[in-house]
Amino acid sequence: MLNRIRQFRAALLLGLASAIIFWPISYWLPLGEYLGVLNTTEYAEYQIQLKAFVALYLIFFILNLITAAITATRFNYRVKFWLALVPSGLLLVVPFLLSIPVAIKFSDRNYFEVLGAFYRLFRFTKPELLAVVFICTFIAVALNVLAAFTIRGAADVDKVTDKIRNRYFIYGGAVVAILAIAVSLGSINAAKRSLDRTQCNNYAALELPTLDDDIPVFLSQLQVFGETSGTDAVKNAFVNFSTISRQYYALLNSEVDEATLNQYQLLAATAKDKLTEVCSEYAVQ
Repeated sequence: MLNRIRQFRAALLLGLASAIIFWPISYWLPLGEYLGVLNTTEYAEYQIQLKAFVALYLIFFILNLITAAITATRFNYRVKFWLALVPSGLLLVVPFLLSIPVAIKFSDRNYFEVLGAFYRLFRFTKPELLAVVFICTFIAVALNVLAAFTIRGAADVDKVTDKIRNRYFIYGGAVVAILAIAVSLGSINAAKRSLDRTQCNNYAALELPTLDDDIPVFLSQLQVFGETSGTDAVKNAFVNFSTISRQYYALLNSEVDEATLNQYQLLAATAKDKLTEVCSEYAVQ
């Protein structure tokens, strides 16, 4: 009975690993949109490495779920062992190997500097974000390795009592719920980031007004960008910049004192800097 319980535990570990690894994957959603970006000339030089990287994470996620499902069965333990171990080894090693050809092209740069730049192409644009990606990857790999050796140590699958089986069905349901929540939250956040990316790119492509009559139209466009953004951070940055700029523009045509005018000029510059900061995360397509 102990071997059968170990098999159940291995299945739970594999499910948790998939839930964790979905967080980095969510940064490429909608997947069709991101793959379309990788097909552009801007990414042509690194297209093979980038697509291989994305495929590796997706295969790990999907194969883990399949392995978790068959681990709870009487399927041959050797097959289950390698299905759990091999993807984790590839996920740990291959990303670093894929960056080597890129690093060779920039021999004047430190390898880890090139590695960080390489990961930026996957939309992991902040150092803290990249750190979380590495942590998630290492945890998922560790869970898979632990699951693999748990399977190997429970080669002879025996029967369990109905009470034990029902208990692990409940545990399995909890893992499925965690996975469902992770996928749902990841997908929702991905949709919001997609809206933010669109509006930040629209802002970057927007021509600055050259005439006074063009300024209200320009500020109205910023307001629309904010209202159709996904996250509060980007929305507030657009709306705040638009609102303060309107106030500053109105004061320019009034008899307000110079101190007040300078104050609003500073506020408008600060609001613009904040908008540039929040949109910098979406500088990578």
